[in-house]
Amino acid sequence: MNNKNISMNDRTNDQQLTIKRGNSGNSRAFSQLIIISAPLFFPVLLGPHLDNFMENAYQKSGNLFSHQHTWFIETQGKITGMLLGYAGDVKRNEGLPTGLLFFKHFIKYGFFQKIIFLLKSQNFFPKVKRDDFYISNFAVFPEYQNRGTGTCLLKFAESEALNNGCTSMVLDVEAENQRAIKLYQKNGYAMESTSPSLQLGKSHFQFIRMKKQLLR
Repeated sequence: MNNKNISMNDRTNDQQLTIKRGNSGNSRAFSQLIIISAPLFFPVLLGPHLDNFMENAYQKSGNLFSHQHTWFIETQGKITGMLLGYAGDVKRNEGLPTGLLFFKHFIKYGFFQKIIFLLKSQNFFPKVKRDDFYISNFAVFPEYQNRGTGTCLLKFAESEALNNGCTSMVLDVEAENQRAIKLYQKNGYAMESTSPSLQLGKSHFQFIRMKKQLLR
């Protein structure tokens, strides 16, 4: 992906929409939206220090939560949604540095049981191929949902994927997040597989892999 700001203007419900690449100054909005994207998983995994972890990771380069891989959609100049995504080779190259960020976080706050959980989760999700574009996280603030904002952001991600030589879009969504699943289905994503249940403390997690083939 290039490092230039990218913008796209569209009209949805008579509102001006602009999509821009993230920068280090958007860390607070990123943290808020990433919780919306995985409302069950991240709070349990990272605990009360979730905001701190996400904001720090976002501001750094070379990890899978970096601003380098993030786009925000603005409605009349206000951030209303976010998409975090990257090609398959980025996921492979930056997986280890991202894992190290998690380890440092867990050790700092004494979350030793979560280190074992993190190790187990490495083989939990299906692999992402080199020509896949992986949507890691995607969210729209509740007050801006059902306005076409999310669809606009997903369409933009598809254009980015094609620009990077990818042939398909893939993502993993919490099985309980039916609202998101319906949105993805509406935009042409199909369910491929359901993960086994993964337990952390008293919480159980299950994800659905969804995929969409891209047409050039």
